[in-house]
Amino acid sequence: MLAPIPGDWRLPVLVLALCAAVAGKNLAVFAGGYVARYVDGVVAHRLRSRIFEQSLSACLDYRSGARITDVVTTLANNTWKVSNALSLVYRLAICTVTFAVFLALLLAISAPLTGLALLLLAGAAGLVHVVTRRAQDTGRAVVEENRVFGLRMWESMGALQLIRSFGREGYEANRFRSVSERIRRRILALDVLWALPGPIAEVCGALLIGVLVLAGVTLGAGLAPLAAFLALLYRLQGPTREFMQCKVALDGLAAAVDDVEDVLTETATPYIVGGAAPAQPLQHGLELREVSYAYDAAEPPVLDRVSFAIPAGRTTAIVGRSGAGKSTLLSLLFRFRDPTGGVILADGRPLPELDLAGWRGRLSLMAQEAQLFNATAAENIGYGDLAASREAVAKAAAVAGADFIAALPQGLDTELGDRGARLSGGQRQRIALARTILKGPDLLLLDEPTNALDAETEQAFQAALRTFSEGRTVVVVAHRLSTVMAADQVIVLEAGRVVEAGPPQELLARPGHFARLHGLQYAEPVAKEVA
Repeated sequence: MLAPIPGDWRLPVLVLALCAAVAGKNLAVFAGGYVARYVDGVVAHRLRSRIFEQSLSACLDYRSGARITDVVTTLANNTWKVSNALSLVYRLAICTVTFAVFLALLLAISAPLTGLALLLLAGAAGLVHVVTRRAQDTGRAVVEENRVFGLRMWESMGALQLIRSFGREGYEANRFRSVSERIRRRILALDVLWALPGPIAEVCGALLIGVLVLAGVTLGAGLAPLAAFLALLYRLQGPTREFMQCKVALDGLAAAVDDVEDVLTETATPYIVGGAAPAQPLQHGLELREVSYAYDAAEPPVLDRVSFAIPAGRTTAIVGRSGAGKSTLLSLLFRFRDPTGGVILADGRPLPELDLAGWRGRLSLMAQEAQLFNATAAENIGYGDLAASREAVAKAAAVAGADFIAALPQGLDTELGDRGARLSGGQRQRIALARTILKGPDLLLLDEPTNALDAETEQAFQAALRTFSEGRTVVVVAHRLSTVMAADQVIVLEAGRVVEAGPPQELLARPGHFARLHGLQYAEPVAKEVA
């Protein structure tokens, strides 16, 4: 190769070529590492975003048997592991190409020695496989333990008050410690399996060189070819060892990759599918025709052939004992779920034919527990209309009677804490009402919004609510019958069926379920007054 170069220039050219090769190699390594890290980050980011977006549309929180903590674990841990697996595939590809180049050079020097080396390397690879064959099962166990760990952490942090009230701190600490210890052992076992290929490959490499030296002498190979062969073979140990380690690590990450794929597959189809028709303001009202709903086909239905109308611009109250299906009915109206039988019509058109986002944009739900973000009062209220000005937010707070905001340290810019921890129950409901007012829905669904409030706070809240709901379609679920006496009609549910319907005074005047519920609720206070 150096023959065309004059003798005096050969050494300088060789030195320059060597330096250029080293510089080129390091430049390629840096560029390859940068590209690999960039692709890893993009893949992990896209996986997290896709899982989160699909989880929002898949309504996992409304599917029986679904665990939100599993999705959180996948987002927080396993998407990164998929990114790591991609890096391992990249390294495997590099090792494969490097191995092919060295193999070609070894064959050029001595085919018999290369054949013997390949046999010995295959034996070493088989030994590594036997020793580390449990990597995939161990990786699967780590993923499962991570799910249990996430569930234990999530539930414990969400039930701190319950834990303290029953004095179960020690019990919960022991349960958490047990789960954490199990996952520690699983990860340690996986780390040991990942570390085994390196020492095994190095020991086998030393034995391989010894055997090849003896074989080379026996075959009568010259000193120079044998030295070159052994030098190349020694350089091949690094890629071979890395290939084995990457293969074992990839087996250990297979369960995490499968978990991400399962979540993507499970959430690929939206749980509730919208139609193409735009959702217009209600002109006549809603109608439920033979509506039924069951969480599972093997279970009795929560709602059984329910039929009634909700007139536009009027207030409809839904009452009944616990478990009668009242809250489920609100979920169906909001299309968090769809009926398993029958149909709900809006101005004569089935709800599934309407654009889902447009329909929900015309509704607002206020529940017993106001859901607030760990953000400022202005941000929580402004969630009702992200484009609203600060003046509109302040006006909505004023209409909701949230005067307490002015007394907060930074007013509207005060951080409310986790789930609004800095506020009382009544104050949280005022923030939620201001958020609803800012949204300005056509249809207002109320699910026991005043059940946890004291009498004085309830009266003030109800006054603000009446002012806002005037002229709107309102559906209210309440256990306190005093709350529904001002409704235009009352629907009484019993075991998932409509047993009475009509104006409250009319139902109260005749013996029936509503009159009986009213009597039960007010019997005790009357008895005390007589005594």
